[in-house]
Amino acid sequence: MIAKLSLWPALALCGVAVSVPTPAHAEAGAAQKAAAESLFDDGLKAMKSGHFAEACPKLEESERIDPAIGTLLYLGECYEKTGRTASAWATFREAASAAQAQGETERTRVAGARADRLQPSLSKLTLKVVPETAQLPTLRVTRDNVVVAKTLFGVAIPVDPGKYRIVASADGYQSHEIEIEVAANGDNKSLEIPALAVSKTPPVAAAGTAAAAGKANAQTSTPAQTPEPAEPAGSNGLRTASYVTGALGIVSLGIGTYFGVKAISKNNDAKDVCPVANACHDPAGESLTKDAQSAATVSNVTIAVGAAFVVAGVVLYLTSAPKEKAESSARLELHPLLGRDLAGIGFGGSFQ
Repeated sequence: MIAKLSLWPALALCGVAVSVPTPAHAEAGAAQKAAAESLFDDGLKAMKSGHFAEACPKLEESERIDPAIGTLLYLGECYEKTGRTASAWATFREAASAAQAQGETERTRVAGARADRLQPSLSKLTLKVVPETAQLPTLRVTRDNVVVAKTLFGVAIPVDPGKYRIVASADGYQSHEIEIEVAANGDNKSLEIPALAVSKTPPVAAAGTAAAAGKANAQTSTPAQTPEPAEPAGSNGLRTASYVTGALGIVSLGIGTYFGVKAISKNNDAKDVCPVANACHDPAGESLTKDAQSAATVSNVTIAVGAAFVVAGVVLYLTSAPKEKAESSARLELHPLLGRDLAGIGFGGSFQ
């Protein structure tokens, strides 16, 4: 195994990782940048204390929130300390590429050197898929629940040492699952995914179709029942309109009756002041007479309108009734109610 050299002196030449902002730093909000710096500081402290397993996730999150070349360099060092050689190698290469793009020669050299030093010790895993399985249109191969692109079939991919669960699946076929362990220090493992067996379980869609067919047969065997004719949708609307119109008519009749009574009352008061109306010159009597006339006008108008609404409501109700009911006869009678202390309208009728 190649000896692992410390990265601290090399990183020191680059200064504090978060002190030199990248374009991504400039785009990050103040709150995000503060969170990234806090995570970076905590991760750096954990690394200096030798707690690399605790440091790596914090550096990962700091890099995700606010990407920085310095963070990548420390993260690569953290991966290397925990034995994740493939992750460290990929992170150093990413840092070298970013540093080169920004013209940072020293960081490019440091990151590139670390990646080159790790490359000979990389462990690799090759996934081979037999042609009859590879050609399945719905084939899905995963490594620890991460999808492996078909372009990577047969390619030796650097991986961190450890155990991996490989699953190959396709619609209509049984899944093929296998676990493989890749050792450290340049171990190379190859795994072949065989032809998938046809699934014995019917597809969900087919099962649903069979259930639907069974239900249809059951319905066919049951004697058909003649449904009762439904009341036309339009009749419901007319029925509602008849209720509303009739209610408005009743309210109008009530208002007209109120003003009729008021007119009679005002007229009686005027007669008490001026027994002879045409010869009365008392201002109070004249005012009462005018009030009585105004109330009478309002009463006549609202009673007429109310009567019209009541009639319209009855007509709408009869129109909305079912056909057999509509053939029945109806009679509506309206008659005024007038007297010394009463003014209004009465209505009645009969249905057959």
